[in-house]
Amino acid sequence: MDSIEIEIKEMDALYFDKEYASYHPSNNEILQKDIHEYQHFKNVIACFYNYTNDMKVEIQRIKTHFESLKPEQRNNLIMNYQERIKKLDYCVKKNAHFCFLIVAAYVDMFPEMDLSQVTYVSDLPYFHHVQHGDIAKLRITLKQFYRDWSIQGQAERDQSYKLIIDQLQSYYPDARTKDVKYQVLLPGAGLGRLVFELASRGFAAQGNEFSYFMLLSSHFIINLTQKKEQYQLYPFANNFCNRLRYENDQFELVKVPDVAPAEVLTENDEMSFVAGEFITVYHQAKYFNFWDSVITCFFIDTANNVLDYIDTIYEILKPKGCWINFGPLEYHFANQFSETSIELSFEDLKHYIKQKGFEIQFEQVQESTYNHSKLDQKYLKYNCIFFMAVKK
Repeated sequence: MDSIEIEIKEMDALYFDKEYASYHPSNNEILQKDIHEYQHFKNVIACFYNYTNDMKVEIQRIKTHFESLKPEQRNNLIMNYQERIKKLDYCVKKNAHFCFLIVAAYVDMFPEMDLSQVTYVSDLPYFHHVQHGDIAKLRITLKQFYRDWSIQGQAERDQSYKLIIDQLQSYYPDARTKDVKYQVLLPGAGLGRLVFELASRGFAAQGNEFSYFMLLSSHFIINLTQKKEQYQLYPFANNFCNRLRYENDQFELVKVPDVAPAEVLTENDEMSFVAGEFITVYHQAKYFNFWDSVITCFFIDTANNVLDYIDTIYEILKPKGCWINFGPLEYHFANQFSETSIELSFEDLKHYIKQKGFEIQFEQVQESTYNHSKLDQKYLKYNCIFFMAVKK
């Protein structure tokens, strides 16, 4: 299969044109939006490059705190903190190399980020404009590789992805043999594992994602990976809390991907990605009554107004098309006073879904974790809502 192209909708940073900025002053509103997206994209790239330097701050904090212990306290510990710091430093370098590979193809877009003298990843300069929130997003993205593209994440994927796949195949049992493929949309596609799984089963699967962290990473793992377990990383290296053992827990080695898309997908398989906010991209006439299925997995609670999501899903589904949902209702904007947040129970949502014109064919509560290593002492277990609704 040819490489997957990422279509940009409402997020034009990848195609920012400096000449446009110089010669189209009349389009100031559009220009300002382009400049904002360009800056945001640069910040994301810089965040990947900053991984080593950000972790150096973390390592120095740990060293300082351990050195503050009394000599008798240090002597009575089973651990050798200097050896542990050395191991952490090794893991950070492996992760930094992985981060470097993900965004290496894009650095030429930003000549102001002077990397001409950089020989090693550890020598990368620090870009001060990177925000702390973006650093957290990068760490979450590395953990997402554990969930979506490692053998260790298979059990967690089975809690959600397998149920969704089985349900969709049950509703469309002829997907593999049908002449015209069923069109399936997955908003909030993350690193694209579920999109890949559906494409490999005969569906024309399109992932939609808003986060550049996820888009760049999914492009890398799907398009630029040639073989199984090609890369190594340590996604939990920066997490010191709730560990039974450090060597096997905090420094758990993950090899990705557990399956290479290039070895599985054929020229007959259809898989694509569109970047942008779900409603902005798909709430337009050309997509109305277009999709045979919409899959939402850990997604609907990312909305400011979940009813807008439901309205859009109804509009873009074909009659008798199915909407399959799996996930909690942990509304992401709750308690953020600067953001609108409509927080409804599933009973409220179910009533609205029916009033909208869906028939709910089944519903159940299914336990699931999210980005959880079995080696963690602490983890969240969600009672997820798993249902299928058909547009009348």
